[in-house]
Amino acid sequence: MKTILALIMLPMMANATSMCVHTGSYVASLSIYDNGVSHTTGNNGAWTVTMGYNTSSSNTPYVSGYAGCAEVGASNAIDTVDTTVGITGGEESGPYCWCVMRKPLVSYSVLAHKDYADTATCALNCADKCGEKVQTSTAFRTAMFGGVW
Repeated sequence: MKTILALIMLPMMANATSMCVHTGSYVASLSIYDNGVSHTTGNNGAWTVTMGYNTSSSNTPYVSGYAGCAEVGASNAIDTVDTTVGITGGEESGPYCWCVMRKPLVSYSVLAHKDYADTATCALNCADKCGEKVQTSTAFRTAMFGGVW
């Protein structure tokens, strides 16, 4: 089992925009400005994004978490943090796609998509949308890295 320690630099604190991740034998910096390399999805809304440049090593930095669909979200803007939406993975109760980071740190829920026609469509696509947003969107990474607790 690999233990990951992380020091987060919140975007609102003195223009800091990166997270330093230490895995015991490897230190990586995850910046809100650096896109990920790839993303994958798994069971119960799980998603993982490979970050950084060391993609052939077991020490590759990554960000992972869960996706879920909820009724809450119509008044929220995409890429915003909500401290009241409790996503634990695989929820299917509405058309709004929410993402939470679980590694290297735990974040509050961040809205990834709000235009799904129904709960079933959201459930089918939400984990992939979370991975895509973490991989490609600076605004989304800013919300997620800044919304840790």
